[in-house]
Amino acid sequence: MLNTHTFRFRLPVWRILYDALPSSATDSLLVLELRDKTTVEWCVINVTTSRVLWQHSFPETNWWTSLIGFYSEKILLHSYSGSEQPAPKCLYAIDALSGQMSWKAEGCKFEETNGLVIKTSKATPDQTFSLETRALETGEISPYSMATDTPHSPIWQFPTSYQETNPYYSVIAQFIHKLTGQIPQKAINYGEIAGHILFFQYLYPANANALSRSILVVNSTKTVLLHEVIDSVSNGTVIEDCFFSEHHTIYLKNLEELVVIKLP
Repeated sequence: MLNTHTFRFRLPVWRILYDALPSSATDSLLVLELRDKTTVEWCVINVTTSRVLWQHSFPETNWWTSLIGFYSEKILLHSYSGSEQPAPKCLYAIDALSGQMSWKAEGCKFEETNGLVIKTSKATPDQTFSLETRALETGEISPYSMATDTPHSPIWQFPTSYQETNPYYSVIAQFIHKLTGQIPQKAINYGEIAGHILFFQYLYPANANALSRSILVVNSTKTVLLHEVIDSVSNGTVIEDCFFSEHHTIYLKNLEELVVIKLP
């Protein structure tokens, strides 16, 4: 049986991001945006220690602020004027480890970063856009240009989705049926990582009115390490937030529960 931990939240999970340019301090961290119709908060969890590092909103932000990126220990948020004015009006940088505001740039929009500097754009009075380069750590204008990207191998991966029309679908479906006795009916999400651990997420009929998601993990000897139903949903809709690394698999059990599976 695999070791699992469930994080439970009072607000629905709206978005999950990992550090796209991680340091050793952030390669096990995930940032979550939690929101309902009136409240928004952000939190950072450590999947290795199964701890919530911090969870709160910021005095500078409001409900129209949203998570847009996580790079080199900095979480980036955009603030918007509202539904009638969707253009960003402020860019915020949050320190992922402390949960403190690092800096903000009024009227700026995030464009790209290499982990050292960040490129932002700002609307001018004549409705054109000017570009600025800032230090990612401090937000101060930087004389350095955006360097050529360094090749980066992501720690986290997303499963490959095989639709029913894909020629590999029947092979994977037969494999699942042989191990579980259940026949997938919809797209199968498949992932394979070091140690020949296999990860499946798939749909099958739970009853006449609903579909259920299940997760199946097997090793290279075809030993089932985990097989459980995640949830049942109506109208054929599902939550598709799931990804994995060499050591962990992450998925949403429902909108308020995020499950971390620790792989051998």
